[in-house]
Amino acid sequence: MKSLYQRAGLTLLCGAILAGCGGGGGSMALSGTIATLYKPDLVLINTKNGETLPIASGQATFVFTKLVKPDEDFDIEIQNQPTGAKCKALNNSNVGKASVYTAYSIRFECTTNPYSLGGTVTGLDTKGLVLTNGSDTVSILPPATPGAAVSFTFPALVADGSPFGVAILTQPKDTTKVCSLSNNVGTMPSGNYNGVVVTCQ
Repeated sequence: MKSLYQRAGLTLLCGAILAGCGGGGGSMALSGTIATLYKPDLVLINTKNGETLPIASGQATFVFTKLVKPDEDFDIEIQNQPTGAKCKALNNSNVGKASVYTAYSIRFECTTNPYSLGGTVTGLDTKGLVLTNGSDTVSILPPATPGAAVSFTFPALVADGSPFGVAILTQPKDTTKVCSLSNNVGTMPSGNYNGVVVTCQ
């Protein structure tokens, strides 16, 4: 009896979905969800019929306009990855035969590309300088050659498009020099950023 009710409910659900999509004769619209998409330029394609579908940054759901028949093969692939991110299908939900179980449960997930954050220090002549970006820290040692510039990179990568704010946690010890920052606040570009400048004088 329970399975009879479940089948009846499933039939009603399928009919409601088809009506909402404007389908007829058992046809259905391929649709699904996209998680954590924060970058533009994602394009999906159903390789079985050639339809492409641009997806906007922040979009969480999608619906292809070409209706498919029950048991018709579909294969939703990524034609173009978003700028600064990478998306993938989950649990092979993007490939199969259209049915009430598959056509409305296609799922993708996106991960924003991470990049390194760093810069240069000039005028450093003693130990003790520590920089911070949020909870991430890096200690800067003086150069082997007095007066030379020192490069640094934070241990943790920063996601493309995320804000960063580098600050001085501790000043160098046993010196009268004070270090200051420039180019230390901004938004992470689509690539490694080594433009933070620390000047000790």
